[in-house]
Amino acid sequence: MLLETVGLDLGSSPTEQAKLEIGKGPPLRVVELYAGAGGMSLGLQRAGFEVVRAYDHMQSAVDIYNRNVGYHAVVADLGNVASIAPEIAKLKPDMIAGGPPCQDFSPAGARIEGERANHTRTFALYVCSTAPEWFMMENVQRARNSAAWADARDMLKNAGYGLTQLVVNAALYGVPQKRKRLIVVGRLGERDGFLLASIQQAATPEPMPLRAVFGNLFGDHVYSHPRALDRRGVWSVDEPSPTIRNARRPQPATYAPHRNDSNYSEVSGLYFRPFHDARGVYTLDEPAPSIVRTSRERPRSSYIDNPHPDDPTPAATAYILTQNDTSRIQGFPADWDWSGCLSRDVDQMIANAVPAPMAAMLGKEILRRERGESQPDVPGNFGQWLTKEKRMPSQMVANAKWRVKRARQLLGGRDLRCLGAEAYALETAFEREGLAKAKRSEIRRALRQFREWQEHLQAGI
Repeated sequence: MLLETVGLDLGSSPTEQAKLEIGKGPPLRVVELYAGAGGMSLGLQRAGFEVVRAYDHMQSAVDIYNRNVGYHAVVADLGNVASIAPEIAKLKPDMIAGGPPCQDFSPAGARIEGERANHTRTFALYVCSTAPEWFMMENVQRARNSAAWADARDMLKNAGYGLTQLVVNAALYGVPQKRKRLIVVGRLGERDGFLLASIQQAATPEPMPLRAVFGNLFGDHVYSHPRALDRRGVWSVDEPSPTIRNARRPQPATYAPHRNDSNYSEVSGLYFRPFHDARGVYTLDEPAPSIVRTSRERPRSSYIDNPHPDDPTPAATAYILTQNDTSRIQGFPADWDWSGCLSRDVDQMIANAVPAPMAAMLGKEILRRERGESQPDVPGNFGQWLTKEKRMPSQMVANAKWRVKRARQLLGGRDLRCLGAEAYALETAFEREGLAKAKRSEIRRALRQFREWQEHLQAGI
């Protein structure tokens, strides 16, 4: 049935209607693919989702995920769709989420589409074969122009999903780094762009600076006289101290600060190993560049001798990041347990992660729409079209826009692609609300005009 295909719940019983109320009903169940160390799952949990299963091919990533997020993750070859898709279908998830491998698209990679790029198609196969109401996919922004995403998009559209596709800057979604990522949110039966305005409006007015993460973590510090000139002397009271020796003494006035001293709140620059001709030094009052596996490497002599002209301070005196620093910048909690893995593998897992704060903000917008707490915007261009094409005076234009908004409220925030399904759902809502016939007619007319305007836009008229 068409109405079942688009995921409509048109029942009018009190129990069914209560699910649309704020905070009511069970949490949405989500399965994550390519879960890595658990950044996306952590964010979705914070948003209010129930994570029921997560898959990744790396045993070390699964171990870290289970130790920190919860015992949902299993090791699996996600290329084996025939075996894993039936398992996911039995879980009956409301959403499939994940960030397929992006190295083939990444500016830090070879930019040649190979086996890893093919996982974008695999992600779409899982969504199409298990048919959850929602999906959310994250990837690097270059993926939007790839052949792999073009194929995946066609599969998802043919399966009945409306797509909201945009590139977001993580610095505007709770993460102190300028990390631009492609986000695609799909929902069965919707029109394309159905969640675009809500995600854009969720962005903060200003990017998050590094100080938001590190500014209150410096605490108290102690001086332990270094045994060699190349060792640091300042240690935080929140970390293990060096071996206590008779050499403990007050910090001398002549002590030259070491780049790894814990009181780096006074340091005016942090070094992030740059790619190509990018900057290497950043202040605490701006976002970091996108975290990659090599972000915390020390500056090479070639960079020190030939620094970027926009560096705020010399790289030789800038603070050198620790692994815990890059973990925090990527959105992991301070107490995240990375133990039991090779340091290089941890650096890679941190770099590959979907930042939890960003996933949480996106997840909240999905849940708000699921619960009918938000509706798609009515663009101002619609009013301009009514004025020009329908010769409507300003008051009638305002009334028509309000009635379209009212229709979307009655539809629980749905922006349905099928006009028949939309009309059926609207009539059901009219009956539930007990609206007068005149009000019903006005809302129907306004919604018809809105759809006519949309068709003109699509046709380029």
